[in-house]
Amino acid sequence: MDIQKELCEWFRKNHRKLIFRENKDPYSIWVSEIMAQQTRIETMLPYYENWMRDYPTIEALANAPIEKILKSWEGLGYYNRARKLHEGAKQVMNDYGGKLPSDVEELEKIQGIGPYTAGAIASIAFDLEAVAVDGNVLRVITRLLEIEDDISKPATVKKVKNIVSEMMKGSQPSDFTQGLMELGALVCMPSVILCDQCPLNQKCQSYAHHTQSLFPVKSKAKKSPEYVFMTLLIIKDHQILLSRDDQDGLMKGFYRLPQYEKMDLEGYEFIKEYKHVYSHKKWIMKLYEWKKGKLPEDDYVIWKDIDELKVIPIIGAHLKILKEREVCQ
Repeated sequence: MDIQKELCEWFRKNHRKLIFRENKDPYSIWVSEIMAQQTRIETMLPYYENWMRDYPTIEALANAPIEKILKSWEGLGYYNRARKLHEGAKQVMNDYGGKLPSDVEELEKIQGIGPYTAGAIASIAFDLEAVAVDGNVLRVITRLLEIEDDISKPATVKKVKNIVSEMMKGSQPSDFTQGLMELGALVCMPSVILCDQCPLNQKCQSYAHHTQSLFPVKSKAKKSPEYVFMTLLIIKDHQILLSRDDQDGLMKGFYRLPQYEKMDLEGYEFIKEYKHVYSHKKWIMKLYEWKKGKLPEDDYVIWKDIDELKVIPIIGAHLKILKEREVCQ
């Protein structure tokens, strides 16, 4: 199916004017693609602008301390993305002379760059016929061709990649790749489907058969497990007790409030229950404020001046609590 002309013309006329599209700098595209993963564009834009101001080059990013980088990412979520960007920047400095390679296979060797990001960088920055299949593209293609395969399965993703690879041959790769992404973001959305605005509606099988709502096909995710914690707010003499216990594998390098599944709460006052949902688990945090009870003495706790909360990275679930309790801004 030939969709190049309609798709590319539509993209050039209708795409959003986004700051990371102002040039084809590979580093800018790399950062924007990583930030946009599992994050709304409106949410990531201010982070992107601040990031490019603080780390305008791959060299600047590679030389920055990880704690500063994590602080820059604070609130954006999925913090491993920031760590991988940092590790990747160091790798690019060491192995590629500070410049991202244009070859897809070489790009995939860099920390944090998987097949999708490699394809996006190669096609958008270097105009190579490289495929980048994300959720938007999967949705557009499965509706376009009424593909009934489960998109959560690797075999389906591979199938769609092969289809897109054939479709984009001889096209302007940058416009084609971004066109598919943008079509999924603005027109062929998950719940709202604006078929009358779609440049491909006359070629779309689900539009012809009125089956748009049936695609894409995806198996239901398993219910995330819940974990209940006693989360402690301990402030004394303008200092706050924090913890660096990241044994759960979440957000290594971040500070958090001390929290435990079991502890003696005598001398603590219950304040409020909070919930925070991660991609694979849910935290239920029962917040207790210290009055005169026994203080935690494990190896992970550390006193910090409250003013330091402005510069040290804190996990999002607890940062929300600290802001609501007006401990920090």
